[in-house]
Amino acid sequence: MKKHTKTFLIPCAAAALTIGSSMMAFAATGWQEEDGTWRYYDKNGDEVTSSWKKSGNDWFWLDEDGEMATSQLVEDNDNYYYVNESGVMVRNQWRELENDDPQDDDESDTVWYYFGADGKAYKAKDSGRVNFKSIVRADGVTKKYAFDEEGKMLYGWIDEQGERQTGDDAWQTGVYYLGGADDGAMRSHQWERLDVVDDDQTNDEFQDWYWFYFNANGKKAADTKKTINGRKYYFEEYGNARFSWYASSSNASVATPSFYSPIQDSWMSVGWFKTVPGENTDPDGYSDGEERWYYAEKDGDVVKSRIKKINGSWYAFDEYGKMLEGLYKLEVSDKDILSCTEIEGESDLPEAGDSAEVYYFGGTSKDGAMKTGTVTLDIDGERYTYNFRKSGDELGQGCNGIEDGVIYEKGKRIEADKDEKLKKVEWDGETYLVNTSGKIQKNKKNAKDGDDRYYCTDSKGVVTYEGTEKYSEK
Repeated sequence: MKKHTKTFLIPCAAAALTIGSSMMAFAATGWQEEDGTWRYYDKNGDEVTSSWKKSGNDWFWLDEDGEMATSQLVEDNDNYYYVNESGVMVRNQWRELENDDPQDDDESDTVWYYFGADGKAYKAKDSGRVNFKSIVRADGVTKKYAFDEEGKMLYGWIDEQGERQTGDDAWQTGVYYLGGADDGAMRSHQWERLDVVDDDQTNDEFQDWYWFYFNANGKKAADTKKTINGRKYYFEEYGNARFSWYASSSNASVATPSFYSPIQDSWMSVGWFKTVPGENTDPDGYSDGEERWYYAEKDGDVVKSRIKKINGSWYAFDEYGKMLEGLYKLEVSDKDILSCTEIEGESDLPEAGDSAEVYYFGGTSKDGAMKTGTVTLDIDGERYTYNFRKSGDELGQGCNGIEDGVIYEKGKRIEADKDEKLKKVEWDGETYLVNTSGKIQKNKKNAKDGDDRYYCTDSKGVVTYEGTEKYSEK
């Protein structure tokens, strides 16, 4: 609130004209100036005390000694008024006065009152609930204010009963926030960044303040999700906007985490976002300190342990919600990922009877899309050709079996190396012969490998002869 510093001085001559006009006609009644102090005598000649008397359009207060009061607060019949330096009752005005009776150490040295059209200070009603008064400020803006039972403007945090909340937990017990001692305006449809003491907060981002949002009725948003200017937010039990990682349980494999941007913004992330894993939601990922990609549904829940189609492409997410990048062994049931192991070397490759299937996801940052068809991959410095299913329930899985004259085992093409030239492959109870491109060698007679061994195959490529000598029919 800006202080209203209008001066309400009535020069002595003007005051004399205002009050003295009625005195001229009555020698012993009405207004009389005695030793520089104005008094008022009724028609019986008795001095009037503790009462209001009017002169012209203005009212004046005669105190208990019969003297006209000036520049002071007046209490009359449980109402409060203020008379200026000329003794005139002020109306429709703010006044900042000394705080003669501070109740708390944090109270301001001055207090504000607002005196209405009848001169009475606005004050709390006896309903037991806070009530607000709409007052037009000097800048022409209308704001709502609350006052205590003595007419003092309230400020800071207050509860629904209109009691000021002080101390470290004021932000928790307070419902409305009315700014500082020189402000007092109710927050409405408004964000406010407020200093707090929260010993329970362990996040390193916390800097002893939170964002709060106050609804149209002035109450803080609390224990609720709210969309504001197109952004979604979640407000905790005491109204502070949630920030960073959050999971309803300390066990991230059970709880569904959500991510709220750093405390400077605090909005809920929806869709794709990239950040460092949360300390509580993914301790190992947090320790690595590497930013990873995540995807959150419209309600803010991060997708985890799932293969999901997003904008026409398929992506996979681990148990903590991190997007998978690279070659993985997955056990999948109806797009739910039951187990997930990254293949970082040949020792991680699955055996033929392994229940996990091999998938490949992008491999570059923010790519991560499931790959299908033929892909060449580097594993432990060796290059391998993989083939992944392009459709059906097994979409993305490594091909397993004979496809287009090539044998694939969990997606990897089985082939002879350059030195071998030819290689025998056991598959489905048969022994096949393949070359360096993985092609099954069909109807071959005395094909020689790198060790000078000879092979013959039938029309399916099954080995019918192997030896150090060429096969010849007798």
